[in-house]
Amino acid sequence: MENLEAKRLQAFTLIEILVALTIIGVLLTFVAPMVLNRPDQARNLKLQNDYSAIETALNLYRLDNGQFPKKTEGLGVLVNSGDNSLGYLAALPKDPWGTPYDIEFKPSGGLQIRSAGPDGIFDPAGKGDDNFSEIFK
Repeated sequence: MENLEAKRLQAFTLIEILVALTIIGVLLTFVAPMVLNRPDQARNLKLQNDYSAIETALNLYRLDNGQFPKKTEGLGVLVNSGDNSLGYLAALPKDPWGTPYDIEFKPSGGLQIRSAGPDGIFDPAGKGDDNFSEIFK
């Protein structure tokens, strides 16, 4: 009987376990929203960094050639190929969802870089989940 009582003192009671689980649950309600939002923040940061790199490459191309690339050339003209030492990007980046970026020429003469967004499909109307850079000239 004494041996059974000694084992009983070393174990946790149901109340202690429930209190510990409640404390963990309360802590998770504060921490989980911060942790779960991180992938979206990382995707947005990658978009902004890629837009900045492509805009810089486009501006350098314009300085060297006197104009932006034509619509038929697209963004591929900015990539440094093996025989061309004047490339502005080592490789054309892809958006966070794996789709290559596209360039849109505005009637005002400006350019805008587009990402197809999570669905990977460019919407011709410019609506949906497509992402756009700022218009620059």
